[in-house]
Amino acid sequence: QVLLKPPPRGSTTEAMSAITGDQVAVYDRQLRLWGVQAQQRLLNAKVLIWGLEGSNVEACKNLVLAGIALTLRDHRTVTAADVGFNYFLRPEDIGKLRAECASKRVQEMNPLGSVSFSLEPPTSDDKLKELLKGFDIVVVGLSCLGFDFELAAKMDSLCRSLGAGFLLTVAAGELSFFFSDLHEHVMQDRSAQGGPEAGPTEPKAETFSFPSFGSWLAAVPELLQGKGDASFKLIGLLASFLQKDPQKAVPSRAADFAKHCREVKCEPAVDGLAGMEQAFGHFFVEPLIHVASVLGGLLSQEVIKAITRKDPPLVNSVCFNAHTGAALVEHIPPVAAAPKKRKAEEEVVADLLDD
Repeated sequence: QVLLKPPPRGSTTEAMSAITGDQVAVYDRQLRLWGVQAQQRLLNAKVLIWGLEGSNVEACKNLVLAGIALTLRDHRTVTAADVGFNYFLRPEDIGKLRAECASKRVQEMNPLGSVSFSLEPPTSDDKLKELLKGFDIVVVGLSCLGFDFELAAKMDSLCRSLGAGFLLTVAAGELSFFFSDLHEHVMQDRSAQGGPEAGPTEPKAETFSFPSFGSWLAAVPELLQGKGDASFKLIGLLASFLQKDPQKAVPSRAADFAKHCREVKCEPAVDGLAGMEQAFGHFFVEPLIHVASVLGGLLSQEVIKAITRKDPPLVNSVCFNAHTGAALVEHIPPVAAAPKKRKAEEEVVADLLDD
């Protein structure tokens, strides 16, 4: 599988011979930027976008333009609100199936690309593993799962068993977030400092360890009481509120969410949000367009890094707040600090050196 075993390193000539003249014409800039082997990996990759919402819409555009084969999966029908946010949908699509309508226009962006669609709804039974098979990366919108965090954790676990990377997205107005799990990801190369014209760099493999989403959920109590950024705490509060009962994921439960925040003694002051009730309501509408654009760009970048194994990934939680204009990265759960040497041990070593 692509994400667990480094792909074989063929020569540039061999990789170039597998790219057609039409592909060279379309992907010329990318070939110069990433190199032939990286582009070949993109052309061979298969990505599932499960949930056409938020930053996932922007990711569809970026990834199909990169030459990645996409499958769009969404069981929901198009609403007027969808047309106002999703630029792959039109007024005449209202009442029709979201994935089917969007897939046609995503395909138009790159006639050389491969775009298919699926209408399968999320499921927690044995069929779920079959729905995830055959993909190198799976990008899931939490809203499409009915805000079921436990189902998201199960999907991540299945992706791990299949050797596929897993990314989960959620947004709230001016705030947008994604979690990524690339398992034991081996980065094989870095982009040259100063761009392609700076010349090639000596490849140096480096491994990045990603916790599972189950581990992320288990770390939520520590996250809520820790010193992390308020934006990540808000996502953690949503998880702790809905984890046992996703049926509470309706705007009318905003007061209950605020009460839950008081009970767990965590009411973060998130820039741009007046309070916890307002924040909860924002989870059920699409993010601002520019918010989805920024996070969708970062999300696409991480997918491309995972497939090409070029450049270090962001481990493992990313949150963008348009009010501050900053995208923050946190490792959740936090990496355990290396144990400090005891003073006595240091003194013993010093004595041995003296001798």
